[in-house]
Amino acid sequence: MARLSPFKGKHHQSEEMALQITSMADIFVIILVFLLKSYATGATVSPAAGMTLPQAQAGDQSVEAVKVEVTRDAVQVDGLPVVKLKDFAFEATDVQQNGVSTALSKALELQRKRQVQIAQANSSVKVDARILVMSDQKTPYSTLKSVLASAATNGYTDFKLAVVRGD
Repeated sequence: MARLSPFKGKHHQSEEMALQITSMADIFVIILVFLLKSYATGATVSPAAGMTLPQAQAGDQSVEAVKVEVTRDAVQVDGLPVVKLKDFAFEATDVQQNGVSTALSKALELQRKRQVQIAQANSSVKVDARILVMSDQKTPYSTLKSVLASAATNGYTDFKLAVVRGD
């Protein structure tokens, strides 16, 4: 008896293979989501040159918020200088009786108005009461008190102080 070849009488398929894009796209989407989530876990904090953040045993993770930076020479809001300081101190004419800095209060009021406008235009965005204060460890309490009073006057009541994690 003659054996028949299993390929005899059948048409050979072409040697080209179709690439399965769907599976590869799924893998890339999963990797992309993983990378985006891993980069979005903490706030980016970069203190000014010459600033030394205090050390502490921090329990909470850092958050994204309006950043107020207090250096020896100025107070910056989100990287823009708004008040000049002289050796960590506000000018006497800038500070009101309740401890609020007039210039800093105006800058924070503008930030708050921007947040309100964005929240009105986009219902998924909410007005945020958080503020992240970065200051040198040599900053006197009176200066920080004025910064926090100015922030509280404009609705920023959830304060976070940036510190370096001490080990």
